[in-house]
Amino acid sequence: MSEMLLSVLLSTAKGISPEAKYVLVRLVDCGLVAGPICSGVKELAGRFGISDSQMGAALNSLTAAKVLIRRDLVSGQGRPKRQYELAPGDVEQVGLNDVSKVVHARVIHHLLKHESKALQLSDVAMQQKGPLEGAPLAHVRASRKQGRLSVVNRLLLAVLLCRADRFGVVRDLGRAELSRLTGLSQERLKNRIRTLLDSGLIRAYTPGATGSVIFKKTKSVYYLNLHHPELSCGQSLPMLLVSVTQNLTSANERDVVDGMLWSPQGEREQCSIGVRSFFKNRHEQELACFLRGRLDWYAGYLLSHHWGLLGDGEAELDQLIKLDLLDASDKESCQPLVTYLIERVEYMASRASAGWIDGKLTLIPGVDFKTLDFVLLPMQKTAGLYPSRAMLALSKTGGTCSKALHIVGFQDDEEGKVQCVADSEALSREKQYLYSLLTPA
Repeated sequence: MSEMLLSVLLSTAKGISPEAKYVLVRLVDCGLVAGPICSGVKELAGRFGISDSQMGAALNSLTAAKVLIRRDLVSGQGRPKRQYELAPGDVEQVGLNDVSKVVHARVIHHLLKHESKALQLSDVAMQQKGPLEGAPLAHVRASRKQGRLSVVNRLLLAVLLCRADRFGVVRDLGRAELSRLTGLSQERLKNRIRTLLDSGLIRAYTPGATGSVIFKKTKSVYYLNLHHPELSCGQSLPMLLVSVTQNLTSANERDVVDGMLWSPQGEREQCSIGVRSFFKNRHEQELACFLRGRLDWYAGYLLSHHWGLLGDGEAELDQLIKLDLLDASDKESCQPLVTYLIERVEYMASRASAGWIDGKLTLIPGVDFKTLDFVLLPMQKTAGLYPSRAMLALSKTGGTCSKALHIVGFQDDEEGKVQCVADSEALSREKQYLYSLLTPA
């Protein structure tokens, strides 16, 4: 994958449609920056696996926005051929975006070069139903009936992947910036995110917050599903760890954040240490999902750096939390709050790790949890309870982890038995929701 293509993905759409941005990215992949491309609409449409009308509209949009310069090349009789080249100003802009931190270039290429995968699917359909007229583009169009991703959703995922960490989590991309990069309006972006959640390409989404009385303005978080067939292309995938409580009782009714915001015990504790005012505000209670996401991030950090010795990370947590606080300058007033949050984070981390250690032994043979980094996926309520906690794990050294899903919980009335599932995507959607591997849209 060329750095120029990644740079174009990270460039503002300049008022063009998402479909036009997708076509621009694919043209750059074909060498548009190096020189003009001479081709007709039908040829480009077939090459990129989209309809003639989509291609024509995209080229017109790019030309009208003066991103492309279009010239007619007269050569004998018939309709003249056309030449497309990138406008000089855009050529200069291509190399300005820093793409050195993009860790999923291979996945992006796999995602954008979708027409070859569509042809493979349509070949199966052809064997079953007979030849399709007008191949190969007819194959591509026929394959869309089998639930293939639209080019707009591919563009959106590609932009998210440009900003994702090695777990597939995007933490530094606000909705306004994402709209500018993709050309999607705020409403269309909201609908597309919902579609990707529904299809399982995004595991979970945590909205950002601007009105918190505790934290600074925080951007949304997207948890991409790197195990999904559309995103899995042979790269090292995170190991999936799920702790399940199968005998659901009232003990599972609340998680840590529910206890902080709504339980009488939490209220009494907050009053006794002088931090009740932070959680009494009604607007703060509406941000439970956001607060849960921040604590999950801190707990993941604690597990990654201090597995087995969680108390050793208190000084680091203190600094991390203060960086996020709305007003940490008044150390005397904010320290009780920081200490209170640290205690909640340590409890969350201990609950997440407890199911995987029996005494001094790991429940997964050959896995040293101290050598792994962790990300906690958002917990999901099922029938009003929180039955599962899911984590992603990757080696600190970049080595290959097991791609399997490991589930620990009650099996045949015995706690601590681990079940291994080779392909998490083969599980039913209901099971993936139950295990907090996916969030309902």
